[in-house]
Amino acid sequence: MAATTVNEKPQKISLKRIHYALMTDEQAENWGDVKTLTMPISLTLTPNFSEASLDAGDRVVDSEAQLDSITIAGETADLPTEVLVDWYGHKMSAEGGIITNSNDSPNAIAIGFESGSKLTWFFKSKLKPGEESAATRKKGETNYKIYPFSGEALPLIDGNIKHTVDTRDTGVVATAETFFATVTKATLKPPTP
Repeated sequence: MAATTVNEKPQKISLKRIHYALMTDEQAENWGDVKTLTMPISLTLTPNFSEASLDAGDRVVDSEAQLDSITIAGETADLPTEVLVDWYGHKMSAEGGIITNSNDSPNAIAIGFESGSKLTWFFKSKLKPGEESAATRKKGETNYKIYPFSGEALPLIDGNIKHTVDTRDTGVVATAETFFATVTKATLKPPTP
């Protein structure tokens, strides 16, 4: 059998935009309109696995790992009021502010991002706010306030968690504008005969 060389391409690190859409129906798996945040700072994705090994005959004879969810952690330069309500389930006050209640529950959202030539949608995520701090400015120093968040990307009913497209791959016609226009479930490519 001949060896196949895989076409490796270096990937530039970047994080251009974060897109999200509220999941309007978790059972039917439908989403609302896509909204865009233009000032992301960082995004870290950590896969979470259920793992098991079978020991027999004084050695490991089998091992299994199954992807359960993906932890999402990030920071943005700003989280407008609308985003805080959409993501965290807070309520708007009549005065135009946000009411944070102990009964607030994060909304299920699709969250996507552009990183270099890769476009990614997580179909169902629930996010929570991170730690915020405020401090007195010291003479000669300037600091910026950042807005951290974290949460879990969960599987849909069919088990799909995310869909990633690399726009450099042959046959890919998606652009950031078309990919993030709506949240659409990915379909499997038919097997090659």
